[in-house]
Amino acid sequence: MTAPRFIIVSGLPASGKSTVASAVAGALDLPLLDKDAFLEALFDSQGTGDAAWRRALSHAADEALRREAETSGGAVLVSWWRHPLSPVATGTPTHWLAHLPGSIIEVHCRCSPATAAQRFLARQRHAGHLDGRWQHDELIASFDLHAALGALAVGQLVGIDTEAALSAGPLSRCVAAVRAAAVISAYSAN
Repeated sequence: MTAPRFIIVSGLPASGKSTVASAVAGALDLPLLDKDAFLEALFDSQGTGDAAWRRALSHAADEALRREAETSGGAVLVSWWRHPLSPVATGTPTHWLAHLPGSIIEVHCRCSPATAAQRFLARQRHAGHLDGRWQHDELIASFDLHAALGALAVGQLVGIDTEAALSAGPLSRCVAAVRAAAVISAYSAN
C-alpha cells in the first residue's frame, strides 16, 4: 500500500485551479475534492440567499471538505484557500492541511490579478455564489493583495503559469512535476 498523498491546488479565484486540479487528479488516479462542489450541493439542498447566508454555507462546505479529506486515502484538494499571511479572513482555512498524512504537494496556479478578475467576471457559476456583486476595481484590489502573498507554503511546491488558456502541454508538464515532487517527498520521508 502506498502512503496517502495530497495535492493542494492554490491560486487566485479564476486562475485555472479547477482545470489544473482535474488534470492532476485524473493523471494520478486520485479523487478530486473541490470546495465549490460541496458548496453548490449545499446551495441546491438548502437554497440561496444573501451574503450572510452564503458565508454560512461556505463555512459548512469548508468543514465538509476538511472531513472528506481527512478520511480519504489521499486526494487533490482545490479551493480558494485563506493564505496564512492574509489580513483578510476570506477563503477556506488552511491550518489543517499540514496535519494530513503522507506527502503534501502544493500546485500553485499563477496568473495576473487582471487576468483572474477578467475571468472571474466572465464565468458563469451557480447563482448561490453571488458573483454578480463584485465590481472589477474591487476584484483587482483584492486579487493584487492576495497575489502578492504567493503560494500557501503547505508542502513541496510546484508552480504552473495559468496566464494563457491551459493546453495539454503545460498541464502535462505540471503533472510530471507533481509526480517528481511525490517521488522526492516519499524518498525524504524514508
